[in-house]
Amino acid sequence: MCLNRRTLGTLVLPLLLAVAACDRNGPEFPSNGDAFLAVRADVSGTLIAVVVVQVTAPDITTPLVFNIPITAGVASGTITIPAGSSRMITLRAYDAGGVLTHTGSATVNIQEGTDPTLSIVLTPLTGDLPITATLGSFVVTVAPAQNNLGLPGNSHQYPATVQLMATLKDTQGNPTSGTVTWATLDPGVAFVTSGLVTATGLGTTTISAVFHGVTGTATVIVTP
Repeated sequence: MCLNRRTLGTLVLPLLLAVAACDRNGPEFPSNGDAFLAVRADVSGTLIAVVVVQVTAPDITTPLVFNIPITAGVASGTITIPAGSSRMITLRAYDAGGVLTHTGSATVNIQEGTDPTLSIVLTPLTGDLPITATLGSFVVTVAPAQNNLGLPGNSHQYPATVQLMATLKDTQGNPTSGTVTWATLDPGVAFVTSGLVTATGLGTTTISAVFHGVTGTATVIVTP
């Protein structure tokens, strides 16, 4: 995608966000699935009106472009990057008139699932304040983390079911909305539907909640 200044002036201002250079050393590895990264930058006190992230790489034939929405002075959103090496993430910031105000880039290796958080300073081009942007994986927490259940129909001190809750946060600990996928390691001990766990047999199993390739877990023990 090619965006010139005239084109930007005709859009309903999607502000381009730019990331300063950062190189994460590591082994080369082939593309294998996608990584979902939370992007966040505090743009309050600046003239920024549009934030966009562009991702390029030798094996990405068409640049990937993401608009990052701004709410209450904070640019926050999610980008999807094919896992692999030498991913150049470029962020640009524009004011309401379509003038480039901040720019920068980072070339990193991206793996499927959890990636380290990048903190990147966006350099001002028009005398504005610098901006620090973060890109990283989400955090999934399941509660209660430890659960004791009894078999259905048996007289027992423990219930036969428990409702688990998954909490999603971005790289800076801010709550994020989304839908998780639930799974059980051993259906013979307990199965799960929409977070509701039901005991099926004696033993211990792990219940997982997955969001954008990141997993949170809880332990379930079914006792006699």
